[in-house]
Amino acid sequence: MYDDDVLRRWQRGWSQAREWTDYAEVDGVIVVRIGEPDRRVEYLTTEQHATTAARMAHTDANPAGSSWLKITTTSPSRVAAVLHPLELIRTERLLTISLSDQPASQVPGSYELEVSAMPGLIDVELRTDGKTAASGRMSVLGADAVADVIYTAPPHRRRGLAHAVMTALADAALDQGATTGLLSASAEGLPLYESLNWSPVADLVVGRTGLLSGG
Repeated sequence: MYDDDVLRRWQRGWSQAREWTDYAEVDGVIVVRIGEPDRRVEYLTTEQHATTAARMAHTDANPAGSSWLKITTTSPSRVAAVLHPLELIRTERLLTISLSDQPASQVPGSYELEVSAMPGLIDVELRTDGKTAASGRMSVLGADAVADVIYTAPPHRRRGLAHAVMTALADAALDQGATTGLLSASAEGLPLYESLNWSPVADLVVGRTGLLSGG
């Protein structure tokens, strides 16, 4: 059984990275009030409380399609049955690593590395010809560092830029006292993190209220 506290730790860092400050835990469900037109609220919890989270999404007053859920599980199909008729968007993977175990990668010679770090928040860019080729963000909360929005522009992919971004983020997080990395990976991003020795904690089922019916 996975440690459900990992979800809380990841959520706090993820919310900090996105600058979402309005969140609280209600009946085992973390309620993050985002306020964006297409994402008013996000409910995060473990499979144990999936029914409660689904009920919250179904009964809140938000417009159709704007109440989202993330549920950790060892069986995405089992959670899908609980969430029906909510719309299932995708399944991500919650990952972790000891930051010192992540292999280091050099910045390719034609790119310049820019690191902007303040206490608790790190931004990294790789630039060439004055344009951003790759970027990423990591928030730091105590010993935890949560990676988010890791991106490489299409013309610059398959050149090792994401590896270099992750190296710079991990180094800066270690400098701030973090020891453990956490992140949520899409199916597309998973091979990158697996190549960097990140390990799975749980699947993360992502859903939302249907676009044709209210929350």
